[in-house]
Amino acid sequence: MNRIRTILFLVLAGLSSAAAAQYSQLGSNSEFMLKIEAGYMPFVGNIGTAGDHGYYLSRFHNAANFNIMAGANVSQDWFIGGGAGVNYYHNFVQGLAIPALGANVFADVDFRPIWHGTMGLDYQPGTIKLAPLLGGRAGASVLMGAPEPDGYGMTITPMAELYGGINWYYLHGLRNMGHNWHSFYATIGIAYMQQTVFLPVRIGWRW
Repeated sequence: MNRIRTILFLVLAGLSSAAAAQYSQLGSNSEFMLKIEAGYMPFVGNIGTAGDHGYYLSRFHNAANFNIMAGANVSQDWFIGGGAGVNYYHNFVQGLAIPALGANVFADVDFRPIWHGTMGLDYQPGTIKLAPLLGGRAGASVLMGAPEPDGYGMTITPMAELYGGINWYYLHGLRNMGHNWHSFYATIGIAYMQQTVFLPVRIGWRW
């Protein structure tokens, strides 16, 4: 009887140790993350109905853009959070467009696979150096335009964006070990705001 108890105790202790080790490998399912990015948004075209002063951005305005975002890195592969950005609307043709400032507030979600399995399910998978990135944003856009009678003044419209790109994980190793989701990234997408469609091209850093 004592021998059976000893064997059962050793088996339970071994199972407990294995479970604890597996939990330590998995770690937390989410972690705080920041992203910053800068980019340029070439003008594509106006959509919707023009008002008395034309479209809000009616003179082929392009936009320089800077965004900062905060949120959760979920299961390493997903980012869910929110952000804010500033836009500088302008045109390189002198006199064609009066420069204007704007701002965006938005929710941001992206997916970028960070790991791959090797040598079967029992092997700790390793992270990869380069990975694709897909994401989307939705929120509100504010434009500081010219006051009437020359313009509309401040305008607020919905904003939406879909984008894709590539990540370079400069910290990589085993899954859930260290901050191996830190990366630089580059994206290109399509965005709508202020009655205008843009083609945003950005570079960014997540950590």
